Amino acid sequence: MTATPTDRLARRDPRDPVLAWRLHRPDGAPKGAVLLTHGYGEHSGRYDEVVAGWTARGLLVATWDLRGHGHSEGPRGHVAHFSDYVRDAIELLDALDADVAWHAASPPVVFGHSLGGLITAHVALAAPGRMRGVALSSPFFGLALSVPAAKRIAGRLMSRLVPTFGLPTGLKGADLTHDEAIAHAYDVDPLGVKNATARWFTEATAAQAEAFERAPELRLPLLCLHGGADKVASVEASEAFVARASSKDKRHERIDGRYHEILNEPERAGYIAAFADAMCAWSAA
Repeated sequence: MTATPTDRLARRDPRDPVLAWRLHRPDGAPKGAVLLTHGYGEHSGRYDEVVAGWTARGLLVATWDLRGHGHSEGPRGHVAHFSDYVRDAIELLDALDADVAWHAASPPVVFGHSLGGLITAHVALAAPGRMRGVALSSPFFGLALSVPAAKRIAGRLMSRLVPTFGLPTGLKGADLTHDEAIAHAYDVDPLGVKNATARWFTEATAAQAEAFERAPELRLPLLCLHGGADKVASVEASEAFVARASSKDKRHERIDGRYHEILNEPERAGYIAAFADAMCAWSAA
């Protein structure tokens, strides 16, 4: 596997934050292309093992850091409008089309984990003709635990008055994976985002409702793997989303006993391969 150095996405609107992205190339001619979108509070560098598994199968994989995350610019963990994420992803797809190998392997499969899964669903709904299929890992279509009404009201108020006001997410690595080494690395990662802003929360909540409402519009092949013991994202919400989708080729798998980051669980090689199987099959169709 080879990768281009970290690239910077020049923006059409100079007010938009510059985004960091990388293109990871297989050793031979690509059998397909994948756009990978990470989750909240993390960055694309945490997916090196996943990328290596997919490029070994002949897939050309593009990774990027969300605005306010990793090496991308922007207030940490913040978004003013959820649609900004979608616009960022589509601008990146436009830039990737300039790469000869990517263009030849397109349209790509779009993959997203957690918040990245919610973003990926919206990207697929916004531009379905530009992708072959949708792959989701523990997508954030709802919280695993309900938020008290008083906290929701306070969050909406702060979103209007002080949108960048942040509160600790409280997430620890041990809440995300059973792999102790990866859990520790998450806790001490200098690129990690540990606070969630009020505006981000209200925008994500609205995007969840919209995704559920629009799910029947989704007709692309769809695969969702979700940890059954997820403490972050609701497995029931992702099951409901997949059930409402109009895709003829769709599958939701609840993986009992696994936490939120199934691609970081001890037996992750099998899940990485399962996604690769689907992506290669969709790309060959």
